[in-house]
Amino acid sequence: MTENMHEYDKHAAKRAGKTYGYGSAIVIIVLFMLLLQELLGSSCFSAAVFGIPCAGCGSSRAVWFLLQGRVVDALIMHPLIFVTLALLIIIPVFALLRFLRKKRGKETILPLSNRTVNVFFITLALVYFVVYVVRMILYFPHTEPMLYNPNSVLGYVVSFIRRLLSI
Repeated sequence: MTENMHEYDKHAAKRAGKTYGYGSAIVIIVLFMLLLQELLGSSCFSAAVFGIPCAGCGSSRAVWFLLQGRVVDALIMHPLIFVTLALLIIIPVFALLRFLRKKRGKETILPLSNRTVNVFFITLALVYFVVYVVRMILYFPHTEPMLYNPNSVLGYVVSFIRRLLSI
């Protein structure tokens, strides 16, 4: 009896880990982002710590502009906002469909080969990188959202060192 109960506990713990694994990760990430925003004044880690915007800077404001119907302003804030939103919809939907098929015991048939998917994501990363570099060249440090943050951790360190050296 105790041995069977022990096996039941193992399986229950395993199921609980699978059930709550992704949800817990999402909650932890959201809490971390809120903590960063509260402590550093920005939800962008790069801008808060290094003072320079990241490749995704402007995405939140772009979504806000889209919700207001201001498409041109959204594209100015982040030129790849539609690509980002499409990926934020397509990837979770595909993961959910894959999970449901696995739950039913069916094999997931991928429409693309692994190599094609890898080439797609590498190309997508390169596109984001090129757009980031172009935005940095054209807009940094004077135009939203590619502004320098002098209140960043690195900004404080640099100003502290300058004050030390000027004494």
